[in-house]
Amino acid sequence: MSLTPQQEAAAYANGSVAVIAGAGTGKTHMLAERYLYHLREHKLSPLEVVAVTFTEKAAAELRSRIRSSVYKQLPDCSDLLAELEAAQISTIHALAMRICREHPLVADVPPDFAVLDEVEGVLGSTQWFDEALDTLPGNLYEQVPFSLMSKALRALLKDPITAKEALEQGTERWQQLAQDLQQKALNELLEDLVWQEARDTLQAYQGKAGDRLEAEARQPAIAAIDAIESGENIKAALLVIDGLKINVGSKKNWVEGALEIVKKAIKQLRELVQNSLEAGLITLEIGAADEQLAAMLPALREAFGWVQEYLNQAKRRARLLDFADIEVHALLALEDEQVQNYYAQRWKAFLVDEFQDTNPIQSKILELLTQSTRLTIVGDAKQSIYGFRRADVEVFQTWRNRIRRTGDDGIRNYNGHEVTLNISFRTHQPLVQNINSIFAPILGTLHQNLEGNRTLPPNSHPPIQVYAVQAESGVNKPPCLRVEARHIADLLKDMLEQQTLVHDKKTGNLRPIAAGDIAILSRTWEPLENYGEALESLGIPTALAGGGNLLATREAKDAWALLQFLADPSDDLALVAVLRSPFFAVSDRLLFSYAQQQATIAAESKSQNALEKTRTKIDWWQKLKTTDIPEFSRPVQVLSQLLRDRNLEPPTRLLQLADHLTGYTAVITNLPGANRREADWRGFMELVRQLEHGSHDVFAIVRRLKQLADAEVEIPRLPLSTNDAVALMTIHAAKGLEWPVVVVPDLTRSRNNNSQTIYFDPVHGVALKQEDEQGEAQKPVLYFWLEYLRKQREESEALRVLYVALTRARDQLILTATEEKGGGLTKLQPGLEAAGITIQPIPFDPELAQPPILREPPLPPESDTWLINSVGSGLFELPVTALSDYAQCPRKFYHRFIQGHPGIGSGIGTARRLGTLVHLALERNIRDVEKLEGFDVVLGRDSVAEALELAKRFDEVENFAPFRQANTQWEQPVTLSIGRLTLNGIVDLLGSDWVLDFKTDQEMTPQHHRFQLWAYAQATGRTTAHIAYLRHDRLHTFNAEDLQITAQEAEILVQRILAGDYSAVPSPVNCSFCAYADICEARYQG
Repeated sequence: MSLTPQQEAAAYANGSVAVIAGAGTGKTHMLAERYLYHLREHKLSPLEVVAVTFTEKAAAELRSRIRSSVYKQLPDCSDLLAELEAAQISTIHALAMRICREHPLVADVPPDFAVLDEVEGVLGSTQWFDEALDTLPGNLYEQVPFSLMSKALRALLKDPITAKEALEQGTERWQQLAQDLQQKALNELLEDLVWQEARDTLQAYQGKAGDRLEAEARQPAIAAIDAIESGENIKAALLVIDGLKINVGSKKNWVEGALEIVKKAIKQLRELVQNSLEAGLITLEIGAADEQLAAMLPALREAFGWVQEYLNQAKRRARLLDFADIEVHALLALEDEQVQNYYAQRWKAFLVDEFQDTNPIQSKILELLTQSTRLTIVGDAKQSIYGFRRADVEVFQTWRNRIRRTGDDGIRNYNGHEVTLNISFRTHQPLVQNINSIFAPILGTLHQNLEGNRTLPPNSHPPIQVYAVQAESGVNKPPCLRVEARHIADLLKDMLEQQTLVHDKKTGNLRPIAAGDIAILSRTWEPLENYGEALESLGIPTALAGGGNLLATREAKDAWALLQFLADPSDDLALVAVLRSPFFAVSDRLLFSYAQQQATIAAESKSQNALEKTRTKIDWWQKLKTTDIPEFSRPVQVLSQLLRDRNLEPPTRLLQLADHLTGYTAVITNLPGANRREADWRGFMELVRQLEHGSHDVFAIVRRLKQLADAEVEIPRLPLSTNDAVALMTIHAAKGLEWPVVVVPDLTRSRNNNSQTIYFDPVHGVALKQEDEQGEAQKPVLYFWLEYLRKQREESEALRVLYVALTRARDQLILTATEEKGGGLTKLQPGLEAAGITIQPIPFDPELAQPPILREPPLPPESDTWLINSVGSGLFELPVTALSDYAQCPRKFYHRFIQGHPGIGSGIGTARRLGTLVHLALERNIRDVEKLEGFDVVLGRDSVAEALELAKRFDEVENFAPFRQANTQWEQPVTLSIGRLTLNGIVDLLGSDWVLDFKTDQEMTPQHHRFQLWAYAQATGRTTAHIAYLRHDRLHTFNAEDLQITAQEAEILVQRILAGDYSAVPSPVNCSFCAYADICEARYQG
């Protein structure tokens, strides 16, 4: 794809350049060309160029693009391709880590340090942090109570450099801050439309002399308004308005209708003033809270230094660093002049993507690295939405100014220029025009008009539609949310049934819409399940793809509750949670009835002594073990078995056993959003397995989970492929993605405005929220100021989040809300009016407000086999690959298929995932990396590219040619019955007299796979079976005689399986790579 003139100006700039890249303007393509320009024109080696991206996935994609460009444009430079694989194309954290490893002495880190991920970092730091608090001098707690000290230090240590700068600030500016806040609050009050309308109304009407409303309300209000607007006795005047009464006055003393108008104006004015007084800014003064903060700061400063040093020493002893440490120590190393000179000679050009998401510490690192280099920064201030990760949009604005500046004022000047990319390759012109009109009045100076690369829309639907639920007052949110969800489902169903045309990005042509072309993007993940249920009730497939915290999911809570009970059987809340979960599905009605029954028995018991009579708590577990209620029989049996095993098995195994005994995963598989639920279950299992390192004790795992929850660590959920379903995800998770049709719902959802215990800022200092003796919050002036700044930043970021959401759409955008005003809808209102877009009502229908009736999953096929004798091993069905496992080692088969054990440290490895992608590429004729990548969003871009190259081997290798040209069937399911055992599988490729299976193994082991190929041939009546080893370009064939010999072996294997013969076959080969070697008593010991 050729470059636009704007992209050329950016890619081929001779010096440094700042690139403003709007949504969908092709910045990655431009960056790859910019990198190539440095190689070609500046004669730089890839080892002299650094490219920094926001995510590892983005880094892999950029490297892949650069590799492809070098291969096409510089085919004679093979050395560049080799150097490119070692080039620094990475995240900022990977860059900082490299600096620390190359200069450990100056960075003050152990040379062999390891990096903690977020989970490991929290768990390790929590233990060390608690130890550090115990060592603090007692006099510090006399100034700052333990609870407040703990909360404050935890927050400060998350951003230690900023915290250190903040703690160095004094108190001399507090008085000025109080005055500034008073003035800001006063200005906002006077500029409020309610204030201005009330003032005009009260000036326009006047009652007769002697009327109480006139004398006691209107006239005092006018006098107070005049005093406030002139800046005289503001606090006293506000209190006058706050105390106005309107339950007086007579209609006969006013012109017709005036009494009600004046009362309404005074009421609105009074409420406005009351809200202003409650906020506390307009009357803010230095007081006791400020004096207390001033007394606390020296103790907090000393405690911070003490605890930080303790943590640093503990990490040094353990040779461990977290991501925050890496930034801190990389910056420390770069402050050394010799280290600066080292990198100045080594790296000559820098490219930094997504610069709007850079935090101040990362900015300092880049500043020290780029002082003598050509610098390219790419960003879009409108898409800066990661403030919760300390990203600061002002950093991007500052660097833009640096690059454009040509003078010498003591700051490094790059003598560069700025280029704006404004041609959107994502959307068509009518949609772009609407988005321009919406955000021009909302974003102000940040706004940048875009132009659509496509002229015409693909269909006749309006580019943007806006809907809001219209309900009577008193109807709460949940019913309105269900009505909104049903409306969305109806709209999307109509589009799918009418085969609405969308633009296909790959081909450039129009085609009918599919479910995978649609995304529903929400500010938070909580309401997404409602939309999924509404869509699935109409038969539309969905995938809750990303966003949210794993620990907040229902499946994680269920499993966590089970572990809590196993750690402490007296934990009644955990036990009740387990009972009512899909583990046992005991009804709330039965649980409530049982609780009432036990409470009555306890109250009526005559054997209780005085102390016992005061107790109301029921010891649920002890009571349940003796009850004769049949619904509790199975739970007691299962939980008792798990309690017996808790000291013998690790927590992951206990969860597996619980699943095996209760069918938990079978239940959630048949619930709405099954794929998402199963992924969350697997994700929690992987988290617990990670936490088991070093301890298999259930209590320890429960404690670690609580530490993660207390630290508010966001554990990411496993991503899901959304190729064939409507994607449900958060706006943050959708950044960088796009769909033909995007729905942005729940626009009136209010944000969480809970204030924090501590705020700190490198310019203004540190502020703590305290409590008085009555438990009332006491906020010093600095706290009010920093809270004010935070709210300003969050308000601005909320607008940018809306911009990101709306610019994910390629063809059509649907906006919905559960109310007619509020939240994001109110923020968008000026823009919608400017674009001429009206909000269409969704009439509230009580019937649609009911939970949707979900479609039941299809029933499994009925078995033709009647079981009337002993079932032996208890097995009825197996995958055909199970025979190969049994032939290798029956004990391995037992662990995997009888016990359902996943193996120690096992999981879906990269090789297995890669093999799955190869099969998908072949079956669906996918030869495009980006499309194939959508089927496994976890694998890196390089692995996906490798899978595609393996699939292409089938297209190109001569040995496979006969199978490409034959009349064949792909991915054919087969079933083979042998006695009482049924084998199931899928034949990769089925010909007229042969079967073919693809393998991506590193080594060719056809004899290991012979039972699988025999089963395929036997089930389909074919006489020949082939294995295509794609890595080796080799074809292995089993002829009819080979298959007959294997058939005899298979019958013997099946007889042994049904007889329950699982004796081990230990050997160096079998045990070396077995996932069950660590738990197998019969493993090879040589």
